[in-house]
Amino acid sequence: MIDHLLALDPGGRGIARFFVRGGAEAAARSLVRGKRTMVTTGFSVGPGLPETDGPPGAAALGHALHALGHEVRFITDEPTVPLLRAALDVLGETLDVMAFAPVGRDGVNRLLKATNPTHLVSIERPGRARDGDYRNARGASVRDWNAPLDALFLAAPRRVTTVGIGDGGNEIGMGNVHARIARGGALERSIASVVEVTHLVVAGTSNWGAYGVVAELSRLASRPLLHSAEEERAMVEACVAAGAVDGITRRREATVDGLPLPAHIGMLELLRLFTGTRPPGGSAR
Repeated sequence: MIDHLLALDPGGRGIARFFVRGGAEAAARSLVRGKRTMVTTGFSVGPGLPETDGPPGAAALGHALHALGHEVRFITDEPTVPLLRAALDVLGETLDVMAFAPVGRDGVNRLLKATNPTHLVSIERPGRARDGDYRNARGASVRDWNAPLDALFLAAPRRVTTVGIGDGGNEIGMGNVHARIARGGALERSIASVVEVTHLVVAGTSNWGAYGVVAELSRLASRPLLHSAEEERAMVEACVAAGAVDGITRRREATVDGLPLPAHIGMLELLRLFTGTRPPGGSAR
């Protein structure tokens, strides 16, 4: 049933073409066995315009993994650092958030060696297209505003399990379904990421994909790991206060991908229903 929820496409993006059945469950089954997880997120749609989709999902997944005993680190670029810290603050987390700067192949390898992750997870983070550029859903380049964090996934040793969570075809991990995305037309071919991962999770919004993985972790661990409705609202509002915009409207408002907060809270509560667990506090109102 969690698959059915994640496959909902209220934004009409056509994710049915590249939806991956069982993606959230497969990612959770791998993550539950992990020890050290590095999470990346952040998609800037313009200069100083990081979007609200991604940081709440990253914070929620990192919070759940920390509760399961993982050593969790976050890595993003400067525009998204305050958003991620704001979302983590809502959840009471003080986990490490690193700002990534383009440092070349040697620098990427040194970072991977120093942090020694068992898992790399990307949530709504641009992945390079076949020509090496990074594009938004409209086909415009966003290279100037997003550091090449996909280099970590391309350089990861085989022993590192990688997870990509996205909703549009242009994110890290969508290389797994590149051919299916490209069949959509010229625009889709131009934006489709070629960066592959071990496990791909596709959802109506990337936050939902992350929450779906947390729901599956809850089922596997037989304990409530999803955050509350109040925390969902507070995370999105905190991200906006920290400088985020809606990725579709580009307005500084507490919406995600053009959808109002009640839609996201509703998805969270439906996911919780199918984990058989109760919210950690508060109600869904």
